[in-house]
Amino acid sequence: DNPLSIRVSTFFLFGSSVPLGIYAATVVSRLRFLGVRAAGSYIALFGGFAASIALAASGLCGWVLSVPEVSASLAATRVLHFMTLLFGGVCFAVAFGLLAAGVSVTSYFFRLLPRWLAWFGILIAAAGELASFSLLTSSAAVLIPIVRFAVSCG
Repeated sequence: DNPLSIRVSTFFLFGSSVPLGIYAATVVSRLRFLGVRAAGSYIALFGGFAASIALAASGLCGWVLSVPEVSASLAATRVLHFMTLLFGGVCFAVAFGLLAAGVSVTSYFFRLLPRWLAWFGILIAAAGELASFSLLTSSAAVLIPIVRFAVSCG
C-alpha cells in the first residue's frame, strides 16, 4: 500500500548488488595475486557475479511492484513476488554458495585462511548449494535465510 517504502527498500537491495560484485572481483584478484591458478578462483568470480546479478534482479522486480498499474493486477503482482523471491532467495543463495566455495576451498588448499574460517565458508557454500532443493521441496527453503544471515556475519 505504500509505494515509497517499497521503492526505498528495493533501491537499497539493488544498491547492495554493486559492492558484492566489486568484492567478488577484488577477492579473485587477490587470490590470483597470491599465486592461485586453480579453477576455484574462477568459480568464485562466477558465483560472485551471479549473486550480484541475482540481487539486482530481485531489487528491480521488487521495484516494479511499487508501480500502481502493476500492483493493481493480481496476476502481475503474484508473478513479481515469485520472481523477487526466486532471484533474491534461491538464485542468490546458490550463486553465493559458489562464491564461498571458490574462495574457501582454494584458500584451504593454499593455506591462505585459518582452517576454521575456510571450513565456515565451506559450510556456507554447502548450505547455498543445498538451497537449490527448495525448488523441489519447501522444507529446504530454511537454508536460504541461513545463507543470507551467514553473508552478513562473514
